[in-house]
Amino acid sequence: MILDRISKPSDLKNLSIAQLTELCAELRSEIIRITEKNGGHLGSNLGAIELIVAIHYVFDIESDRLIFDVGHQAYAHKLLTGRREMMENLRTEHGASGFPDPVESEYDYFIAGHASTSISAALGMAKARDLDGGDYKVISFLGDGSLSGGMVYEAMNNVAGTKNFIVILNDNQMSISESVGAMKLYLAKLLASRGGLSVRRLISKSLTFLPKKVSRKIEDCIKALIQGNNIFEEFGFQYVGVLDGHDLAKLIKIFTNIRDVATYKPVLIHAITQKGKGYAEAERDETRMHGIDKSKKYKYSDVFGKTIAQLAEHDEKIVCITAAMKTGTGLSEFSEKFPDRFFDVGIAEEHAVTFAAGLAKQGYKPFVCIYSTFLQRAFDQIYHDVVLQNLPVRFIIDKAGFPGADGKTHAGLYDVSMLQNFPQFIIMAPSGKTELEHMVKFASCDDDAPIAIRFPKAEAHDICPTFEFSLKSRVIAEGHTTLIISVGDMLKTIFDAVAISGKQPTIIDTRFIQPLDFETFYKYAKNHEKIIFISEDVWSGSASLITERLIFDKQQDLYGKIQFICADKISPLHCARMIQLKNTGLSAEDIARQL
Repeated sequence: MILDRISKPSDLKNLSIAQLTELCAELRSEIIRITEKNGGHLGSNLGAIELIVAIHYVFDIESDRLIFDVGHQAYAHKLLTGRREMMENLRTEHGASGFPDPVESEYDYFIAGHASTSISAALGMAKARDLDGGDYKVISFLGDGSLSGGMVYEAMNNVAGTKNFIVILNDNQMSISESVGAMKLYLAKLLASRGGLSVRRLISKSLTFLPKKVSRKIEDCIKALIQGNNIFEEFGFQYVGVLDGHDLAKLIKIFTNIRDVATYKPVLIHAITQKGKGYAEAERDETRMHGIDKSKKYKYSDVFGKTIAQLAEHDEKIVCITAAMKTGTGLSEFSEKFPDRFFDVGIAEEHAVTFAAGLAKQGYKPFVCIYSTFLQRAFDQIYHDVVLQNLPVRFIIDKAGFPGADGKTHAGLYDVSMLQNFPQFIIMAPSGKTELEHMVKFASCDDDAPIAIRFPKAEAHDICPTFEFSLKSRVIAEGHTTLIISVGDMLKTIFDAVAISGKQPTIIDTRFIQPLDFETFYKYAKNHEKIIFISEDVWSGSASLITERLIFDKQQDLYGKIQFICADKISPLHCARMIQLKNTGLSAEDIARQL
């Protein structure tokens, strides 16, 4: 294999176009094999291969800066930069991360787990280069789905006049699901205008007798008549497109021309690609094959999706909002049944929250469904637009807790720490499937305050179902000596720990993180020698709520015998969630030892 001879980007330099084409085929096969074994992002990586090979062939990636926008396009980049052995164990404890990470490789110049950040980061590097008197190229590799995020436009607003600055727009009309919004339609318009290229070239050749400045103005006028004004050019880019993102020879030619011209104007290269290219199943079903999830279990997000769709049949005020995560947050059924009440706003979490606040202000019941790691992007909007007006926006915080193989960029450990700053905010954590159903129903009926329901990326079990729901904690087992206070999904692990230890502790399922049911807590705490509080978030979250209350109430006797088992304030490695729990002392075996 040609790939066997590649350990760094410069190894590509002496390959022919035919060999580079064969290399693309080998990369495609390798990515399919690796993701089928380990899981991971498939379709997005398959579509980006020719672009990445062309970048690594033309540019000097050892000195030029290549910045990815969301790393689910970067697998080929990793395979070309000396990480083939690490990729064999992709997204596992001893393998490569699913996203670019400077800790992992010198060729990863910036971490990339969230969308719409690459132009800002690349622009910062370009300005630093200029201040230092450097001349290397800075390249932002941008997926079209990221254009739904407002941060892209904030960055483009500052980009004019930046030299040796290149944005490569990988346009596959998709983020995870199909791209949404006006920018999607605009990119389609640019694609449709490709037919005018030959006309422009013909007229351009006939104007050679005129001064260059005059002929360029005439060309711009003709271009505007055929295509209309180009938004990227209005931002100060030289626009190059629309290109076939799988025509390797043409990509190399254009990238070489841009590399060799000392440009004092930023360049945006618009390339059309096929998500899932080269793998028939991934081409047919671009959303489902965006990534391969090795787990086929019935998850909490599935329970939420089914429940909210049932409730919406009887309550026309229920609306659902997601930020490009329709499938991941379980909203596929809701979107099909109630398309007028479903809003995918794209990768725009800030807008999603304030948009929901407007709906709530007009008497609707918005459910904002966002992964925990992405909710933190909207902290200001939660405070300023929801909390200050005490609006009943319902937040469904998916993938809360340890992120599993997605690793540190997707850690969902900080949502409680963020939201517990607002006393009127109700925060719930279901211990199983039935409790989540009850909590969603409760949230749909409560119009007094903002509400959050957090649950992990885990199987929705029913270790101890209850068919009565109240605003109080529930005492699941009464024992002696030790009291365990359980938050959310940790209840199943606690049951496993009890079975291992053979002990009989008292177990309380909190249900509510805020407000905590201190009445029940105090009632049982005073009669036990040891109190263990267990939660899948950082100590500054739910654990600090208890600590502050104990200090406030001067319960010194209780403070002395309480023990907290929760996550450290560290970003977890990419590996199975159960390994992350074990590394933090939250496994059944660890808890059994405490008993």
